[in-house]
This record gives sequence, C-alpha cells and structure tokens, in this order.
Amino acid sequence: MTETLSANAETRTESYLSGFSFEEYLDDLRHGHPELYDLLSHERCREAGRHIAKMNMSSWEFEGEKAGGRGLAYNLAQKSADNRKVGMTALLKCFSSSVEVAGQDFRILDVLGGDGTLARFCRTLGHHAPTIYTADISRLMIDACHAQALPCVRQPATRSLFRDDVLDGVLIAYGSHHLDSNERRPAVREAHRMLRAGGRLVLHDFEIGGRCARWFDDVAHPYSRTGHPHAHFSRHEMFQLFASAGFRDVRVFEIRDPFTLRGSSPEEARHNAIMHMYDMYDLIKVADSGCDIAPRLERHITETLGPISIRREEGRYVAEIPRHALVAVGAKSTCDSQR
Repeated sequence: MTETLSANAETRTESYLSGFSFEEYLDDLRHGHPELYDLLSHERCREAGRHIAKMNMSSWEFEGEKAGGRGLAYNLAQKSADNRKVGMTALLKCFSSSVEVAGQDFRILDVLGGDGTLARFCRTLGHHAPTIYTADISRLMIDACHAQALPCVRQPATRSLFRDDVLDGVLIAYGSHHLDSNERRPAVREAHRMLRAGGRLVLHDFEIGGRCARWFDDVAHPYSRTGHPHAHFSRHEMFQLFASAGFRDVRVFEIRDPFTLRGSSPEEARHNAIMHMYDMYDLIKVADSGCDIAPRLERHITETLGPISIRREEGRYVAEIPRHALVAVGAKSTCDSQR
C-alpha cells in the first residue's frame, strides 16, 4: 500500500482500544502487522469514526465487570486454547476442498474472534495452519489480542474495515447467536464482499431446539452474569442467509464440537471441565456457596448436554463435555468478484 491509511477527525477523538485512538492503532498495525494493514480499505477507515462511537456505546456483554460484562471470566476460560480443538479443527477443514487444514498462506478473518482463541490454537499447529486475523466488537477482547501480538482489528460484524475480494476465508463462529435478526444478513453479505472468488464463508452456531440451545436457555440465561437473551439458528435460516447473499454450493450440516479439558487425574480433569463452563459463561448465580458450584453445575451439564466422559490420552486425562454444532459453508462465485 503506497499511502498511509487515515481516519477522520471524529475517529481521532474516540477511544478505539485502551491507550489507542483509531489513528494511533492504524499506525501501530502498519508497523506490527503490515500484511493485515495492507488488507484494510482507505475509504472504510476514513468513515470509521461513527462506527467506533457506536461500538463503544453498544459493546458491553464481553467487556469488563464495570460495564456489566463477562469478558474477564470468558478470557480466563480461554487460557486453554485447545478447549474446543475438535470443533475448531473441523471448522478449519471446512475451508478446504480436501480433508486437510489449509496452510499459512491461506488468510481467514475470524469475525467474532474474541481474545484470539482460534488464532492461538492455529499457532500450535505451526506451518500447517492458516493465518487468522481476529476481529471483534469488544474493546476488552481486542485489547487481549493486541497484548498477545496477534493480528487483530476491532470492528462490528456488519461493517468490516477490510477491502473487497481479499480474503480466502471468513469464519463467523462461537458467538453467531449474539448477532440479532437485523445483523445476520448484513454480516453474511459483508463476508461475501471481502472474499476472493472461490473463497468460503463458514458459519457456526447451535440449532434451535437442540441440546446446546437448551443449555443456553436453561442454564446460561438464568445463571450467567449477563443472561443469554439470544436466538439461535435453524438450518433453513442458515441456508437462506447464504443463498440471499449470493453464495453457491451451500451445505448445512452438523459437527462434533465438544469441550475438552485436561488434568493429571480423572477427578482433576472432570473438575477442570466443570469450572471451565463456570468461567466460560460466568455462571455466578448457579450456587450460593463455592462448594456447591461443581455438583450443581455438573448436574446441569448432564441434564442438558449429556454426561461428562473421561479418557486417558498421552499420560494425562481428558474430560469431554459433549456438544454438536450446526455449520453452513458456501463459496463465492467467480463472477461475483471484481464488481
């Protein structure tokens, strides 16, 4: 990119990340992650000010406790970056026509990337993993990404800063239900705009009426710090979102997406799995005393998602909480590029 990206005056006065205006963050990105910087649009960056102000007003659920959010507890749960290894590997394979995970030259935008869990998981795979650019609307989440030197950008799912036709893949996962009914179609259309010809969008969520949706309705909503007043997806909705945006070869199917946590004994692994769920959803209302948390939460897990299983793996024990997710995959047609 021959000229420097710039933001308007309104953007410069609006806090983008902790300690950074948007203009300052663009400069930091230009030096720290020039490959990501070069994918951003001049026009969209110039217009970013009003969207940053809107993000700052609307983002709360995954911010800190002062904002009423559960972001700190969520980030604590993500310290184990492979806690969704099975599902994340399955999602990465959706971007390839083979059964292999694409290599580092393959560029994927993780639209709802949180604190960079998928990017950190991919780093454990070395060169046999794609390059992940993490995005999120939450300042706390992108602050955490930036602190880990991950290539990241704070933006809403419905209006990305990326240029047209520049990405090999777009992932909308692990939080798609946080997009309300008015945001889902624009988010899918944004994915289509950013993808190169033949690039794929992968959308992941939990099916309405399924066990995972029941977990959110019966456990996360009444016991979480923030509640969970979000609608999940149907197969029909996923298919229609892709078709209306112009994606071809659309498939909607189910994958295994369990939580897997480790321990030096079966008891430790089980306890780690239970407390992972406690932190993941910040279930501060599930019990009145600390000693009651684990037994009550295990009962809720068993009644909604199914029993926790334990296996021995590489000298340690792995506790698995069963989950199945709904996934849609579609490709951008060649004729849709260079519009």
